[in-house]
Amino acid sequence: MNKSGKSICSALLSAGTLLMGGCAGVNQAPSAAVSPSAAASCNAAAPNLRAAYNRPYQIHGRSYHPLQSAAGYHVRGLASWYGWESGSTTSMGTPFRPRAYTAASRDLPLPTCARVTNLSNGRSIVVLVNDRGPFVDGRSMDLSYGAAAALGMTKQGTAPVEIVALAPSSSIVTGSTTSVPPSRTPTPRSQTQLTQTYLQTGAFQSLNHATVERNRLHAAGFQDVLIVPGLVKGQTYYKVQVGPLPDHIAAVKAVAAMKKMGFHDFYPVEQ
Repeated sequence: MNKSGKSICSALLSAGTLLMGGCAGVNQAPSAAVSPSAAASCNAAAPNLRAAYNRPYQIHGRSYHPLQSAAGYHVRGLASWYGWESGSTTSMGTPFRPRAYTAASRDLPLPTCARVTNLSNGRSIVVLVNDRGPFVDGRSMDLSYGAAAALGMTKQGTAPVEIVALAPSSSIVTGSTTSVPPSRTPTPRSQTQLTQTYLQTGAFQSLNHATVERNRLHAAGFQDVLIVPGLVKGQTYYKVQVGPLPDHIAAVKAVAAMKKMGFHDFYPVEQ
């Protein structure tokens, strides 16, 4: 590790903000684009069928009638994904967490836990369906960025999937994302995490520029650096973020320490 990397690691430790995964050497390979998280579970109580989000509704002149029960729901279709541009709340009125394992469905009752398998690569996770969409013909589900990244489909934008609804009040303990033949039942995983804090160093229109920024951070000793795509006024931007960090206060202290060492333009974001 170079002198700069050692100094940063020391500063983060003194501030109580050691990045998950630790500080790595200059030659450390880039980490995966899926942010780490603590163990969680998908706990979906029986849907309130009288709630507004479970009643028939209209979008763009078309009528939709949510199912009264998710029992036996097992479909194959095309899934897309959505991120930070979609807003801050779901159809249920709950906070939208782009990195949580959540999804949107036009017809499943909310909330519902569902196992989603990417038929292109066999990866499978469990998501909490808590939103409405996608309102595009030929698509069966919209996945959060976190879910799409775990399924390995963020670069393609869409993927053929198998969706199986799970019983209400299911408690699905998280684990590693599985990669199994679609016909087998995998060990599922879901994530309904709370807000996490990251340090964002910039948002770039060019993926190449974002990659250069990520490599600069890797060279300084940071392992957990994400490139997160998102839309701003219809334009794709690539956000470079370090983390997650324990909390907002720890992130502020880390920013101050980095600036003293000549690093600039770091600021905390909560997602």
